[in-house]
Amino acid sequence: MMKFSILLIIFIISFSTVYGQTQGNVEIFQYKAPQFLYEEKCSKCHTLERVFAEHKTENEWRICIAKMIQKNPLWITEMEEVQITDEILGRRNDIVIPYPQKKKYADTQLLFIDRCTKCHTASRILKENKTEEEWKETVLRMRDNAPELFYEEDIAVLTEYLTERGKLMRDDIASQIMVEKCLVCHEAGRILLERKSRNDWEKCVTDMRVLAKQKFKKDWFTSDEFRLIIDLLVKTQGLKDG
Repeated sequence: MMKFSILLIIFIISFSTVYGQTQGNVEIFQYKAPQFLYEEKCSKCHTLERVFAEHKTENEWRICIAKMIQKNPLWITEMEEVQITDEILGRRNDIVIPYPQKKKYADTQLLFIDRCTKCHTASRILKENKTEEEWKETVLRMRDNAPELFYEEDIAVLTEYLTERGKLMRDDIASQIMVEKCLVCHEAGRILLERKSRNDWEKCVTDMRVLAKQKFKKDWFTSDEFRLIIDLLVKTQGLKDG
């Protein structure tokens, strides 16, 4: 009886030690409920920085929200559309303007598309964040490879554009990839409510890439698209420290 009691005590102590160590290794996510609905619903395919990067009129915001719903109507209901619109128009006066403005980047965006995407995909060009000097080197290298496509004055214009807008354009492309290649097979809640570490997101997207290749007999994500979508998922749905 004494031996059994001693063995039982040893087992309990060992279990407590192992369990404590296991608990200590668990990655803890400190959940913080969003204050506004738009924080939850509009920060999955885009960062909020991207959402509010440009000022819009009330009508432009309504059109913008309607377009988001068209992309995935199950993620934002009609009632949620009303609430999100009221939140943005009523509480974010800093991004609502009275009159339409010509977007100063519109013409330069066309220049970027015309000059830079004839030889490369946009995801290939924008796969990394770069400094102004690095973007200038990139534009000059493209000019040297295809001098017939560039005027000398294009260099400074494109360099400034990519320096200021490159990060936002990366998010736009990643968002498009999310809609076309992730949400096309999964319900919005299946992806957009999850939070993972970078390693776990890489494993998740890699698994989807393998399954899609087996089913469709083609590579569902290019390596550049893979990198962009992982970066977006980590920014919008990554685990926060603490």
